[in-house]
Amino acid sequence: MLLEFLLRAHARRGDEQTLRMAVGTAEAMARGGIHDQLAGGFARYAVDDRWVVPHFEKMLYDNALLLRVYSHLWRTTGLDWARRVADEAAAFLLRDLGTAEGGLASALDADTEGVEGLTYVWTARQLAEVLGEDDGAWAADLFSVTAEGTFEHGASTLQLLDDPTDLTTDPS
Repeated sequence: MLLEFLLRAHARRGDEQTLRMAVGTAEAMARGGIHDQLAGGFARYAVDDRWVVPHFEKMLYDNALLLRVYSHLWRTTGLDWARRVADEAAAFLLRDLGTAEGGLASALDADTEGVEGLTYVWTARQLAEVLGEDDGAWAADLFSVTAEGTFEHGASTLQLLDDPTDLTTDPS
């Protein structure tokens, strides 16, 4: 995996550019719609160049590799968000792919009830129904859920472009 290669290249040569490339890509993925902002884990791939719209299937091998990358990134940089993403990926693997026999399932399907992404996309109205008007509006703003949507039929993938717990963001 390229991100792991970049982290190893940085460790071997001390090349700051490779570290910046790894951090920038990993952060864009973690903040984008390819990352399940509620349940952790990552979709198989994005269908756009901004990591907004994923193919919603969540694969064991992708998430295992990304767990390793985000753990390595956290160990290398100490970035709190990298540790949070690694923790969430591990929790997803055990909770959602764990089997009664002690193994792991290979994937979660992209479709729910025959609809692609149904489990992972939201409208502002749905957020308000679940959370109440005020909290729903706050969540829609936080997760970049718009009236037009970022996916089909006015629904949006959840993106965490501005994390309120991230001290690197401007609170104003």
